[in-house]
Amino acid sequence: MSAQYRAVIIGHTGQGDYGHGLDIVYDDVPEVEVVAVADPDAEGLATARERIGAANAYADYREMLEREEFDLVNVCPRVVTPHAAMVIAAAEAGARGIFCEKPLAASLVEADAMMAACAARNVKVAVAHRRANPYEQYGKKLIDEGAIGQLQVLRARGKWDRRHGAEDLAVLGPHMMDSMRYFAGADVAWAHAHVSQDGREVVLDDVREGNEGIGLIAGSSIAAYYAFTNGVTAHFESQPGDTEAKVNSRWFGFDAHGTEGIISLRNSPNGEMYIYRHGMFIPDGKVEWERVLLDDWEAIAPHDRTHHSNISIVRELMHAIEEDRDVVEASSGRDALAALEMIMAVHESQRIKGRVEFPLANRQNPYEVWRREAG
Repeated sequence: MSAQYRAVIIGHTGQGDYGHGLDIVYDDVPEVEVVAVADPDAEGLATARERIGAANAYADYREMLEREEFDLVNVCPRVVTPHAAMVIAAAEAGARGIFCEKPLAASLVEADAMMAACAARNVKVAVAHRRANPYEQYGKKLIDEGAIGQLQVLRARGKWDRRHGAEDLAVLGPHMMDSMRYFAGADVAWAHAHVSQDGREVVLDDVREGNEGIGLIAGSSIAAYYAFTNGVTAHFESQPGDTEAKVNSRWFGFDAHGTEGIISLRNSPNGEMYIYRHGMFIPDGKVEWERVLLDDWEAIAPHDRTHHSNISIVRELMHAIEEDRDVVEASSGRDALAALEMIMAVHESQRIKGRVEFPLANRQNPYEVWRREAG
């Protein structure tokens, strides 16, 4: 098959590198030819060019966007800081589709500007969230079919590892917020949250710059409550757990509680799914938790599953371009902005010590506002 799309890759070795394999996704998508890669680190650029097989390489991504002809742009760095500038530049340079690493941005101000630039030019945006995982797709199908009755409550948690609290929320929260919103099938109406540090209320001295460009954060523990417009409610928590662990992937996930059962999803994108076909979450000796296995997905080696999730995302992005519609079978730019808003609502609720309505009136980082108001 001859290539139908031309793609360029933006990375930054040492500053978020190329994210969760966003640079190599097209290795197994023959419709796409990677024509160029940009990376300001000379050694990283040379390595990336060889790894990706790109014909051209640039130290400055802006020069690449100016000189190359392309359809797709992959914004890869895990470090969030440059995402806004990269996405806006790609949209202004004529991209038809953008695949961006999560989190989308460090603030709602940035995310709003990114989505405005893309909307003005009809650029389709997909973000590397977990909802593309087959288990989440299947879980959503079961809920829509009424397998657990009427959906009532969603409960999510991060990894509760060394990044517990605010960093867990910022780095892993985007996956959970997007997934809960996807399962709920509605937008959030309002939220209320509590942020604490070592068992006490956070104070201004607790505010710090987060890792990977996520902006100002605070809190070692997070507890958040969300009310969706359709009556479904949701919770997110992150507490100090195994703080010596680098990651606690099997803790990471969410449960969907319905009137007739529960679906539990863990460890995405590797994927673990369980279903409890009873309305009461109390074992009675008659109803047992069932492990759900998707044979096609289980046949893929665990270390390759992120790559296959990325493939499904870029294929959905291409379908959105071809059909001139939004991304729906993966997380769109709008979905990623909504997930970021759910995260920022946690800190905004703590700042004002009360419930916050959506859309949030404050689009800046809440701790920047708190610092400014404190003088």
